[in-house]
Amino acid sequence: MTNPENQVIEIIPTLLVGDNSFDAASIPLCTLCIELDERRIRFCIVRDENMECIWLEDYSFEAALTPTEIFERLKRVFSGHLSWSPNNWKNVRVTVSSHAFTLVPNLLFKPESAYEYLSFALGNPVSKHEKVLWHDLPLVHAQNVFSIQELWYDWVVNHFSSSAVTFYHMTSALAIGSLVNHVEHQEIRMMSIYFEKDHFTLVVTESQQLVLCNRFKYAQNQELAYIILFTLSQLNLLPEEMKVLCYGEITASSDAFQELSRFFPHLHMGSRPTTLKYSAQCAEVPGHRYFGLFNTYLISS
Repeated sequence: MTNPENQVIEIIPTLLVGDNSFDAASIPLCTLCIELDERRIRFCIVRDENMECIWLEDYSFEAALTPTEIFERLKRVFSGHLSWSPNNWKNVRVTVSSHAFTLVPNLLFKPESAYEYLSFALGNPVSKHEKVLWHDLPLVHAQNVFSIQELWYDWVVNHFSSSAVTFYHMTSALAIGSLVNHVEHQEIRMMSIYFEKDHFTLVVTESQQLVLCNRFKYAQNQELAYIILFTLSQLNLLPEEMKVLCYGEITASSDAFQELSRFFPHLHMGSRPTTLKYSAQCAEVPGHRYFGLFNTYLISS
């Protein structure tokens, strides 16, 4: 494990924007949303009264870190906010971005079988260091079963013990965001692609219903395009029929976007969720990059 003395420089935020009017007195009226994975810790604060995002911090790491290294950084991030971080938030919502998830229809779901559902989806038993959780996705009529490192889970529950804490999988935030987009754009078929360092989440919706939600690893842009085209062919969908929105770690000038534009005539960069409002500071950040984090608030709203 990295020497703690060498971690200080790594914990400097890559982005920090906030409304200066926010203070500890505002906390009981706000929801704290946290995003965790092996390469980043992100959080935003939403004022519930008017559903306005008023604070955003992003801590991104060049290399994938171990669960213990992320845990140490998680503690360090929030120790820098001791004036308000453990206080009485109205809600604390945490999304975990990982490959360990599976959607189970409500009609088939049995809580006592959650471990077996996830182990079957992974192709191997869930690690003894991970806790299996699940939550309802009303728009999908399914339960999202996933796991989170017990280190992370225990710390969050204890640190925010005065708040209502809920855990989600990132795919839930992306699926809900995509379904809301579908209604707003009034398209018959839509596809959302959420990019991360070496993988992406693909969400396909048709007639305002979820058709597919899955994560894929890839190494080259040609492989990226092939995976998406092959997946659509399995669903009997044509590229020219789809309005495609891109989110996450991508720009319109990136090689990945240019490669996909060869096959998808209706390819666009996505934007932040319009259901939320944004303070002047938060409105300036690239909203497509924080699509998952912002939609963490909307999963249960």
